[in-house]
Amino acid sequence: MEAGSAVTDAGVGVRFTDLYTESYGRVLRFVERRAADRGEAEDLTAEVFRIAWSRAVEGTELSVPWLFVTARHVLANHYRGTARTLRLRQRVALALDPVTAGPRGVDGDDDPVRDAVLTTLAGLAPHHRDVLVLRYWDECSTPEVAAVLGCSTSSVWVRLHRARRAFQDAHDPTGGAR
Repeated sequence: MEAGSAVTDAGVGVRFTDLYTESYGRVLRFVERRAADRGEAEDLTAEVFRIAWSRAVEGTELSVPWLFVTARHVLANHYRGTARTLRLRQRVALALDPVTAGPRGVDGDDDPVRDAVLTTLAGLAPHHRDVLVLRYWDECSTPEVAAVLGCSTSSVWVRLHRARRAFQDAHDPTGGAR
């Protein structure tokens, strides 16, 4: 690394630190008035300053107004993400009662295999039923299931493994639950 770039990097750090010290409280209050709670506001404000740091390193001149515009964008992204999650949760809530929300045959006739699966699902513990319905009935990806259930994707894989085992133990292939 050249001496000139170290001086430039140090200058960026000093300017960023000064801007952070001067404006963190103002940006936090701006976000707090628009966020659900203090913790969410702190997380979103941290995201604003993370973006600011990456832009400062790229050479963007930062200012307090720039931070407020960035905060508006971060809030908008957060609202969109929250709305997507809410819509997904609502879709899932309709599907979590597999007996009433299960797919029906095209001609409306009863399907004995579907009925056996629904009977088995209805007999499972809710946490097993939920993960199975989300993944296989609603065709949610593993990250989507994780978002709905509020857990990591690794946890979803473990839950799926356990739920499949519980389903297999409970399912009677001749027509229902054991």
